Amino acid sequence: MSLQVNVRLDQALLKEIDALSKVLHISRSEWLRNKIAYAVQEETLHLQESIALAYAKGKITEKELHELLGNHAQEVTYIVDHLNKGKNIIDNKMKKNLL
Repeated sequence: MSLQVNVRLDQALLKEIDALSKVLHISRSEWLRNKIAYAVQEETLHLQESIALAYAKGKITEKELHELLGNHAQEVTYIVDHLNKGKNIIDNKMKKNLL
């Protein structure tokens, strides 16, 4: 499902985009969609560590994690689950020692 998004662009930039799309024989919208998709993919690759940390801190959901990282999300959830289990074990041992 696609949604329409309206964006204001500088006229000079729009002329450049129109020239590129004309040379490539694609529509302005198709060129913009492709560039945005590529930029999001590249940014996601650069931010994988931050995305994993955000998941570990509970700032993004598991669903969002899977949307951003795809198959790599399983590795992140595995690591976070095991870290939480280890933390719980240590916390329980410390409680027993304090009592």
